[in-house]
Amino acid sequence: MKNIILLALVVLSLTSFNTKDSASFNIVGRWKGIDNKEIGYVVFQADGYAYFEMNGKKMGGKSFTENGKKASMKYKFDDSERLMKIDIIVQIVGEKTSNSLLGIGEKIDDNSFKMQMSYDNVRPKAFDKKETIVFKRQ
Repeated sequence: MKNIILLALVVLSLTSFNTKDSASFNIVGRWKGIDNKEIGYVVFQADGYAYFEMNGKKMGGKSFTENGKKASMKYKFDDSERLMKIDIIVQIVGEKTSNSLLGIGEKIDDNSFKMQMSYDNVRPKAFDKKETIVFKRQ
């Protein structure tokens, strides 16, 4: 009986070393970014959909029109590594393939992060100052 209790304590203590050092980053929300003096927003919704907003115009979300076709825009977010992975996926209704923007992000604090996206289906490996945008939670 003592061996079973000792084994249980050892197993429980080992699993405690596998937890993350800090709480995960909550990306859900409306984020304001400034790029080349233009203000834009990205919204990450709790249901997995995302949209961009510039000059009062929205692009993305659960249903929008892209080049005359119905589409949806979702996101994938992974903050298990030092550089967060942020992917924007546009799916045209009725088509099997989707278009993706692969990105990296880095938490600045709980209400701001920096992000860089790639338009050639290759995830950036590091931040380029000219291509990086800082977003602040609204």
